[in-house]
Amino acid sequence: MMKEKKGSFAYRVALKLFLWGLLVTAGVGCFFYHYTLRETTALYAENFHIRMLINYEYTRRVLSDVYVQVTNNVEFIESTLDKPESHLKVMERIVRNGNRVHSCGMNFIRNYYPEKGERHCPFAWRNPKNHNEILLEEKGDKDFDYLNDRWFKAVIEGDTSMWSNPFYDGYDNQTQLAAYMVPIHDAQGNPVAVLGADVSLNWLTQKLEETDSTYNAHTPLAIKMLGLKSQSFIVNYDGRFITHPKADKRLEDNFFDHVRGGMMGRKTMLERKMKQGLVSGKETRERYLFNGEECYFFYTPLKFTDWMMVTVVPCKQLDVLAGTYMLRLVAIFLLGMLLLVVVTFMYLRYDN
Repeated sequence: MMKEKKGSFAYRVALKLFLWGLLVTAGVGCFFYHYTLRETTALYAENFHIRMLINYEYTRRVLSDVYVQVTNNVEFIESTLDKPESHLKVMERIVRNGNRVHSCGMNFIRNYYPEKGERHCPFAWRNPKNHNEILLEEKGDKDFDYLNDRWFKAVIEGDTSMWSNPFYDGYDNQTQLAAYMVPIHDAQGNPVAVLGADVSLNWLTQKLEETDSTYNAHTPLAIKMLGLKSQSFIVNYDGRFITHPKADKRLEDNFFDHVRGGMMGRKTMLERKMKQGLVSGKETRERYLFNGEECYFFYTPLKFTDWMMVTVVPCKQLDVLAGTYMLRLVAIFLLGMLLLVVVTFMYLRYDN
């Protein structure tokens, strides 16, 4: 009975359809995989480029919030320079109203208020043990000497606003900060103080890690089995890390020191492109070795700073994404062919 069923017309037709279906599926699958893998990889690369720009926009909102809190108080401070007792309250207001502001201070030129000493700096900061509590202090001659510091001279002598280079908090020498600084002018228009608000680099790093974790959650196979995941950093134009998951890398390590191998001059070309403030392309033509892993770099300058947003994506992570997508298409096509074979077999069987 079994031999008779295997020799039936329906069985032979179904077997031939199945074999031809496998052959056609394999051929079409290879064609799809070979000719569309590059385009699919480029599509996922564009997706990572967009994600990098989302990180950029989020970081810009953080920096903009600090900028707004500072600039919104400049006019009031300049109108109350004759009332130095009011300045502590202004520093407190800037920190309290700026959720992303870690601390705020105003450093005056030498002997601007002789009764307060050679140096005077009203200062406010969040209590590390209770972020809802704002601590206040009037710093003076007994505290740090800022008058000869480069950042102070740059703002006063250049009469310009700027983001500072990252630095360590003077209180614990561990908290890493960056400050937005603006000059304060007297009635004659002369710069007499530097108003600065600080943002925590640790907090900014955590936010970038959160978004990276969300994006990497879409590639669990690449992360769990291959250990591949994208990472976002903020670096200055010289390559020094502004943010990094490892605190000891911030301010101390250089992004370009981790770029190795590749074609001659590739690292130099990358440094030159990034320092010129260029935005990376969405294509996948440029590959770099980062910590020994072949990667794509997506980068863009952070407006009004000397910083760059950089997202490093292992090439294999994109390969896994693109390959998984292509295999899914082939599997769907194969399933369709098998379904066609089953339908044909059932039709011929019952027709006979």
